[in-house]
Amino acid sequence: MGASPMWESDQVAAGPSTYRGRYRLEGRRMVLEWRGGRITEGCGILQPEIEAESRLRQLVTRQAA
Repeated sequence: MGASPMWESDQVAAGPSTYRGRYRLEGRRMVLEWRGGRITEGCGILQPEIEAESRLRQLVTRQAA
């Protein structure tokens, strides 16, 4: 059996707080987990760390609103 993908850490600052999450790639999909839940979506850019940071920032901003 193949090895499972490794999780990578990610964090974003929103106001005075820092939010942490983790992500991994599963084929062409990115799985992002953070304290607000877990999402899975397509990842079409070459640098998944940028995609993960951007998506985590969107989720944190949406939760704060």
